[in-house]
Amino acid sequence: MPAGRLLASSYQRYVLPGPDGGRVFLFAGPSRGSLGLLLADIYKDSVELQKLLKILIPEIWGFEEPCPEPEPEPVPDPVPEPEPEPEPGPEPEPEPEPEPEPTPEPDPENGLTSEEQLMVDLVNKERTQRGLKPLEVDMRLVELARLKSQDMIDLNYFSHTSPTYGSPFDMMKQAGVEYRTAGENLAGASTVERAHNALMQSDGHRRNILNPAFAHIGVGIIKGGPYGMMFTQMFIGLPGF
Repeated sequence: MPAGRLLASSYQRYVLPGPDGGRVFLFAGPSRGSLGLLLADIYKDSVELQKLLKILIPEIWGFEEPCPEPEPEPVPDPVPEPEPEPEPGPEPEPEPEPEPEPTPEPDPENGLTSEEQLMVDLVNKERTQRGLKPLEVDMRLVELARLKSQDMIDLNYFSHTSPTYGSPFDMMKQAGVEYRTAGENLAGASTVERAHNALMQSDGHRRNILNPAFAHIGVGIIKGGPYGMMFTQMFIGLPGF
């Protein structure tokens, strides 16, 4: 031991039976591993002494590889439960779209429907383009013309002579309409323009529209019949004209 250094050690005394029946005295220091290995080899045939040595000097068993303690199985991380999806609230009911306001029919001018007024305008346009005076609307003739158009639809005929009212001149006389000269045009068509063009392409009807002796007109248009609409024009020239 080098000078100037002291080691403090403690020893233990062991008394063991020897192999020949005597006693063996052993002194062991703090490190007893080598002694334990030696004794284990000496008493390898004695099971009882092996047990005793194991108790007295447990370090002798250090040459055996200790069985590793089983590591605890890892606890799996808890899987978070999915949050319940929020229940969808009731969908708002769509507000009904406001119904478009119906386009009002134009107010009849002079008691005429819009179609009747259009036909009067077309007739007067033909006249004024040729230097003739425009015709004035006579509501008595308008009422008679409407009756004639409706009668042709109801009785399914197309003629100047009505099974109900007779000739247009008979109708005028029965209604108290005085005239010096009179005429009537009839047409069946789907529009006012088509009816007017057809009348202007017919010599007899064209003469009535452009007759300078006529001063008043009545137009009666009724929807229905095989053509879509029925048209009646009545013309008169007043006495003294």
